[in-house]
Amino acid sequence: MRNYAEITERLKNLELPTELVGNVHGYPIHQIHLASSTNMPQPILITGGVHGDEPAGVEAVLQFLTRDNTERLKEFSFLVIPCINPYGYVHNTRETHGGVDINRAFETDDVAEVALVKKILGQTQFSFAIDFHEDYDATGFYLYEGTRDENYIGPELAAAAKAIGPIDPEDPGEDAPNLVEGVYKVATEWGTQGLAPYLLHFHSKHVIISETPTVWQLERRAALHLTILDTALNAISAREI
Repeated sequence: MRNYAEITERLKNLELPTELVGNVHGYPIHQIHLASSTNMPQPILITGGVHGDEPAGVEAVLQFLTRDNTERLKEFSFLVIPCINPYGYVHNTRETHGGVDINRAFETDDVAEVALVKKILGQTQFSFAIDFHEDYDATGFYLYEGTRDENYIGPELAAAAKAIGPIDPEDPGEDAPNLVEGVYKVATEWGTQGLAPYLLHFHSKHVIISETPTVWQLERRAALHLTILDTALNAISAREI
């Protein structure tokens, strides 16, 4: 079992505007909003811990919040949910206390964690959203990308990620068309059950699911997530100039 109190303590020590959204099965779920220093920022959503047995996403989010993001805040604002599934995080399980895979439950409001995420999102529209994950069967990284305008940046992300480690050789199959090696589309066949396709349909014009191999050390997995995030933000920034 992991100690979720360590997560809440790290958030407390950051001295950032952290808001308690609600409690699920006795565990608090928080959101952090980093306001931009400009009047017209591009809003970004960062999420981790949808699956409780994938701790690198939570670690990557916390490391992002620890950084000095002053320069980023000149262009972007950030809404951050560090750990969507704290029960799963503590008990090292993919699912919730009720045995539900949150990433297959966004077409319902009956799952407490999903209801809280929807409450956090409200009517907000994001320029970009990234959801950090892990894969126990993978030996390298890969990612899924979805965009409403076909303006993909996946090849740039994969190229940058190769500095951290190799691409996973396995192809996820026909339900996720291959864009380039290691980059797959968020498929329309998925509907809106998963967080990323739900966001793409209702809240964000561009989404990324970052997948790291659990066989790597935690710090390396977190570094890969942050590399993909930073490369994406750089690409988005460049295209706005």
